[in-house]
Amino acid sequence: MSSETAMSVSLSSAVKARCSHFGHCGGCQLQNLSLEEQLEHKRKRVQSLLGPLGVEIGAAHASPQAWFYRNKMEFSFGDVYPPRPEGPALKLGLKPRGKWYDILDLQECFLLSPETPALLKAVRDWASGQGVLPYNSHRSEGILRHLVVREAKNGLDRLVLLVTAPAAIPSESFVDAVRAAYPATTVLWGVNGKVSDTAISDKIGPLFGPGFITETLRLPGQELRFRISPQSFFQTNTRGAEALYGLLRQWVASASVEAALDLFCGGGGITLSLAGVCGKIYGAELNAEAVEDARQNAALNGISNAEFFSGPVERLLAALLALGASCVIVDPPRAGLHPTVAAALAERGPARLFYVSCNPEALARDLGVLSARYTIVRAAVVDLFPHTEHVETVVELRRS
Repeated sequence: MSSETAMSVSLSSAVKARCSHFGHCGGCQLQNLSLEEQLEHKRKRVQSLLGPLGVEIGAAHASPQAWFYRNKMEFSFGDVYPPRPEGPALKLGLKPRGKWYDILDLQECFLLSPETPALLKAVRDWASGQGVLPYNSHRSEGILRHLVVREAKNGLDRLVLLVTAPAAIPSESFVDAVRAAYPATTVLWGVNGKVSDTAISDKIGPLFGPGFITETLRLPGQELRFRISPQSFFQTNTRGAEALYGLLRQWVASASVEAALDLFCGGGGITLSLAGVCGKIYGAELNAEAVEDARQNAALNGISNAEFFSGPVERLLAALLALGASCVIVDPPRAGLHPTVAAALAERGPARLFYVSCNPEALARDLGVLSARYTIVRAAVVDLFPHTEHVETVVELRRS
């Protein structure tokens, strides 16, 4: 939705956007609406998609933080075109709205942390001073591709990952530049030799620190610590995740689950959050690095009733369902469930199913398949991404 459309939702609640990049940056779309109007807009959006399935969405749950709530951001490098003889030659920031091929040279941002602009400036200055050029995908030339930053919101750990094309870089001066401007506890260098414009690295090595960060989730009556590797999935809003997982745990606890299956478990966030209300819980995840994190996180928290498996969920599902779990939790990526997974769950899934979704359109499609054999019991909207169109939805289903 464009900023103009967002404004038309309710002119009476329009507010001045905090960020000077609003309207150009692709990071936020709703900064010119009050937080209350943002929540209602998201609730109505989910309601319009799930309403035809008989779902009624109550008031949306607000994020505990409105600003500086993100614990991870991926910034992109790009060159200035047309080139300017006086410089600069490099941009570092986010994609402008509707311009995937360009980079908005970010000077301020209120999503990650107050230290972000100083870090971006320090990296720009380092690249300029060392003569390290940004990667140009059209010409397959240059070096610098992405800068990934992860932060522990309930701790002091900070991670900075520089992703480059295959080439040598002055790594010592990069570490010095980062740590002079930003309280990084670990700095890494990743190499992406693929053509695709992603921040996923073929290989990663530490330049400073342990190579990961540790975050804490504070749930009612329990604190959980999580080791987070640079490419492992962890909910982007730590305190929002505490609210989301706390709600999900209440629902699962009320179902008196003996054994549960958590599909797309990432580093074990949901799995370990539910371990205390399940007799046994199994997690499955494609990313082997995330599965290793999940296993270490279970050990870190002294949790012995969680077991993890690595591989594509669509290939593992038959064997996982044979474990006899009475409850399945799915938290798939934005594309939603693989068609074979949705069909298999509809055909052979257990008595209860909990669906956590970051994409209402994919959720509505998948619920259309699942509702052939399941009844939708309840649903809730949780805002983990203030000022953006993104929203999380939790749905409970029972086998008909």
